[in-house]
Amino acid sequence: MQGQGLAPPTMESELRALACAAVLTPACAAYARFAARRLRPGLPRLAALSPTFPLFVYLPCMFSSLHLRLFSSFFHTWLAINKLVLLALGLGPLHPTLPLLPFVLCAGLPIKVRLASGHSKQHPSSSTPVAEFVRPCARSALLLTCLAAAYPYYTSGWVPLYAVHYLYCVQIFLTLDLVFSSAALAAALVLGGGAAMERQFSAPLAVTSLGDFWGRQWNLMAVDLLRASAYDPVRARWGRDAGVVAAFLMSGLLHELLYWYLTLRRPTGEMLLFFMLHAASQIAERWARKAGLWRPPRAAAYLLVTAFMVVTISEMFFGPFVRAGTDVRLTEETAALVALVWRAAKRLIGSSGVVSS
Repeated sequence: MQGQGLAPPTMESELRALACAAVLTPACAAYARFAARRLRPGLPRLAALSPTFPLFVYLPCMFSSLHLRLFSSFFHTWLAINKLVLLALGLGPLHPTLPLLPFVLCAGLPIKVRLASGHSKQHPSSSTPVAEFVRPCARSALLLTCLAAAYPYYTSGWVPLYAVHYLYCVQIFLTLDLVFSSAALAAALVLGGGAAMERQFSAPLAVTSLGDFWGRQWNLMAVDLLRASAYDPVRARWGRDAGVVAAFLMSGLLHELLYWYLTLRRPTGEMLLFFMLHAASQIAERWARKAGLWRPPRAAAYLLVTAFMVVTISEMFFGPFVRAGTDVRLTEETAALVALVWRAAKRLIGSSGVVSS
């Protein structure tokens, strides 16, 4: 399939794929809970859950929209399989004693559930009121609309490339925060007052260290799973630095798979190289801090870390996607979605005006 592009998405095809995912994902999660309740952690439970893995690998291929393909690959191929593997080992956020609905939601969505009865292993201090998700949803939607409107201007050539890629980083953060916050808000409303959701982002655009960005600010759902599946077991055997390398290695391989999903081209290895560089840089940063060699003022640390992030992301992370034209198509999809929402809003306002008159 190398060199072949994705077919343009249509409303019918994407709704059909969404309907299939909405049926198959809960069915697989319910089966996983059924099997896990009857088998002890270990190889028998892993063998029982393994038939669901190929389905979660295939689900992103049902979508033609790059955004839906992106989120399906993250929700299903990355998170769901990782959670089920950890469940097979008796680890992770899923537990057979969870009630069916929280189990299904936690398996299929990027959320952390802490039930009042204490089934989940999350810390009580990490809970967030349902109302707290309304603000990030509204903020991200508004700022994404502004970025979509400004896209023709900041890509016209007069804005430096690194500045454009910084805006891409902002767009990625806002998009993920909007989707994750919306998923958590919907799950919290479905589960009611008996559960608390956790935010998946803190302030990733205002960090002063690589360790803070990757460990405490960015995509905390993925961080927790990488910690349980790669960092903790490797650290227990070979030490902290080896655990960091293992976690970034797994993340790099998963991003190489993501690159294939979005481009249908053979992975170039640049995703893996990017994460290995950041693993080495994070280890070096920690060593330097421990030796007292890296203690710049907060403002200087912010500028240095931001510059390092933008340059490495621009050269090694965005490069393969830009060459494949993925960034253009993603932005076009975002602009089309914003235009669709505006048209719907105008029609709604117009019909309200007609009724009121």
